[in-house]
Amino acid sequence: MLDHSLDPPQTPAPIAPTWGWRDFVITLLVIGFSGALIVGAVRLLATLTDWDTSRGFISPPVYIAGTLLYLIIGGAILAIIGPRAGWRDLGLQWPSFLHLALVPPVFIFGMGMMWLTNIAVMTLLGEMENPQIEAISGGQPFGGGELVVLWLLIGGIVPVVEELFFRGALHHLLRRHLSATLTIVVGAAIFAIVHFIPMLVPGLFVAGLCLGYLREQSGSIWPGVIFHMLQNTLALLAMALVLAAGGA
Repeated sequence: MLDHSLDPPQTPAPIAPTWGWRDFVITLLVIGFSGALIVGAVRLLATLTDWDTSRGFISPPVYIAGTLLYLIIGGAILAIIGPRAGWRDLGLQWPSFLHLALVPPVFIFGMGMMWLTNIAVMTLLGEMENPQIEAISGGQPFGGGELVVLWLLIGGIVPVVEELFFRGALHHLLRRHLSATLTIVVGAAIFAIVHFIPMLVPGLFVAGLCLGYLREQSGSIWPGVIFHMLQNTLALLAMALVLAAGGA
């Protein structure tokens, strides 16, 4: 009988990823095609029914199109990538209490850094008019009910879907090839750029760094979702105050 007690331990063969960039690109194509159909259909309906779209996301057709688009993004990720990735790859598992406790200090630090960054941008540009105010409100003040409905989208659906996309699928794919630091930086840059608002890119980059840090530390998107919800809620309230004061 052979004695195998002194044999070197066998290293298990690495498990090949079950999903990757191909699945991510397919998901983007599905989102793009479905989103174009939704926007086109809602525009056609608004034209045929003479629906008012002058109030931005307060206008029902714009709100419906925006909500459906975000639901399509989240649904496509869960339907195409989800079955092959699992919850852990997408960061959907619930984090520990200690990781949730990271959110308040990171949020306070992040908001302070965003404020300083936006002040620097405003100093360089001479002014800083946020085009999101006009896009979301049409430059008109919100009613109480309108503010609640807007929050459901901007403070609820948007943070969950964006974190699932950026800190869920994209973060995991980047992390396969990059260090933790590079993954956070590259993810934050992509997050800021795809908002397509040049003057907000520096501040959004700072927010993206904080969100990436929370994802890397916790292995979950949920601390980032909470951070993102708080950030969007503050932004929406600030927007409401600006509009109520008569400025845009």
